[in-house]
Amino acid sequence: MKLDAIQLRVRTQTMKNIITATALILFPFIALAGGHSGLGGHGTGVIVDTKVLEGKTGVIVQNITEDIWIWDNPPEGFDAATTASCTQTISFAAGQEAPIGGAVTCTVIDETGDIFINTGTFGGDGVLLTLVGGTGKWAAYTGAQWKGVTRHSLKGGGSVYDFTPAN
Repeated sequence: MKLDAIQLRVRTQTMKNIITATALILFPFIALAGGHSGLGGHGTGVIVDTKVLEGKTGVIVQNITEDIWIWDNPPEGFDAATTASCTQTISFAAGQEAPIGGAVTCTVIDETGDIFINTGTFGGDGVLLTLVGGTGKWAAYTGAQWKGVTRHSLKGGGSVYDFTPAN
């Protein structure tokens, strides 16, 4: 099916700005409550799958990323680095380059077999993530939050980012 000129323009603008939008939301951080106030770090994420869903008045972009999180000062018994799988959903109004909203969910099974899930929302100033559930050492940190900011966007839709505790 051939796209009309408006749909083609929306799709072209959307694809050009996926990297920019991803930079705003690719901040999969772990949220640790209580003693996490000094724990920050950095990470990198690479998009492994993208879907573009076109509506009448807007576009939704869904990205799946594989990320590595590196902790600056991990607590005793925590890994210095963790891998994560994240799913991001980004919305754009038709004809607009900047995203109008987005959400992300990240899942982790660490080296010792403990798990956690965090969810977050993004805006122009970065991403705010909350640890919503964990087992083992992560269970006590449910509810903690982190704020992430992109340091560098990579060709192909990846990013390098920093994260700091938000609560």
